[in-house]
Amino acid sequence: MHVHTSHSYDGLCSVEDVVKAAKAKGLNGIAITDHNTIRGHVEAKKFSKHDFIIIPGVEISSADGHILGLGVNELVPRELSAIETVKRIKEQGSIAIAAHPFALGRKSNLVHKAKFDAIEAFNSRALFFSNPLARRFAERNRFPMTAGSDAHHCDEIGLASTTLNCKPNVDSILEQIRRGETSISGRTLPLLSFLWRVFQRIPRKRYER
Repeated sequence: MHVHTSHSYDGLCSVEDVVKAAKAKGLNGIAITDHNTIRGHVEAKKFSKHDFIIIPGVEISSADGHILGLGVNELVPRELSAIETVKRIKEQGSIAIAAHPFALGRKSNLVHKAKFDAIEAFNSRALFFSNPLARRFAERNRFPMTAGSDAHHCDEIGLASTTLNCKPNVDSILEQIRRGETSISGRTLPLLSFLWRVFQRIPRKRYER
């Protein structure tokens, strides 16, 4: 439910290689959620089949934190408030998910800024107490939960997964998430691997905007 491709400024895996890696891990679908772009959607359509569903998505840098939009067809501008970002996502019939809301260095008040459809309760790049805090918040406030690898490299795909029991199409998947009929699991990226990959990203961060 949270995968980046080379269309993200920090993604190192082509759409085709992302699909190959996901299939090799035994997944039968992914959500492509590149940073502030939907350029990968056209290419992704070639790989979305009945037995492997690709959900068109985006990770939006709102003024209040990162928000996943799943099922989007139009790009939502960055740096809008969380309320406005969520509103524009829902106007497309899509769902809005608070991404890694308690991860270190993130704005933990994001979850209070708008009415989200779900909480990303497990993120493979959210270390230490981040995921337990996110899951506890979701459970206490009865939010639907998703899990995502937040993969930026091909070998990270499949570290986390969201299990659903529904028809193999995007609309059914989104509706089941809205209803909270999901099961999540995952493991975090090893700390040394995480730190090394953050270090590798530093030269590219300056080009994010």
